[in-house]
Amino acid sequence: MARRAPLLLSLVALAGLSMAAGVGSRPPTPSLMVTPSAPHALEPVRIELRAPGRPVAGLRVRALSPARSWLRVPTTVVGKGLRRGRFRFTAAGSWRLSVTSVAGKPITGAHALALSVLPPVLTVPPAGFGAPGHAGCSPPSPRDPTALGTPDVFGTAYGGEELWAFPFVPAGASWGRSDAAVFDGLVGKEIKIVFGMTSFHSPFRAVEPKGAMIAPVWGPSFHLGSNWDRQPGTERGAGFVFGMPGCWQVQVGSVGSVYLLVRS
Repeated sequence: MARRAPLLLSLVALAGLSMAAGVGSRPPTPSLMVTPSAPHALEPVRIELRAPGRPVAGLRVRALSPARSWLRVPTTVVGKGLRRGRFRFTAAGSWRLSVTSVAGKPITGAHALALSVLPPVLTVPPAGFGAPGHAGCSPPSPRDPTALGTPDVFGTAYGGEELWAFPFVPAGASWGRSDAAVFDGLVGKEIKIVFGMTSFHSPFRAVEPKGAMIAPVWGPSFHLGSNWDRQPGTERGAGFVFGMPGCWQVQVGSVGSVYLLVRS
């Protein structure tokens, strides 16, 4: 028995080395990173999926919202073991990011990332403008009270975005106030509005006073060039027909809105 002990010890040692080698050969667990780490809703953030030592072409990132809805996080392969993308959390609250397969199945061993998203930050209007527009036109979007001719209207935007509107009031209609987007005689008439925004977002639509979604009668059409000094990045024009009096909200995705009060 004493002579067999070294042989048994050697076999145990070899088995231990084999197990250690097997463990060491496993690829690292995929990890997720959000920058900034404490984001505000509607602001663009950078999301990275790191998985050194393993292919990432078949990996995806999905986000679970506070309302328990799954959203796809767009990412692309930017290096060996690295995917990266931009994302906007649509609401404040508790979110969870998960690493999944292309089909949406969780990856075994990949840890989800839980984070708390802060309320969205409102873009502040320039000096001289009134308060940003709000639901129900309480208040309507502010306009430049010093402008001659067609005034600029400042939209309500979040996440570092900036939104402006430049309405061309049709014949038979008129501005109802010098400090806000209020119109008289506009019901049933087509109005052209040029929108200047930091970046364009969809869906682009109007919400009538009763809540129905209304598409523009034409547009939004991209403008190649412009001399509009309020235009912060990209410019598009669209035509709308407001079929009833009340507060109309023109939505630019989830990050911006212009609130127009049509009195008649």
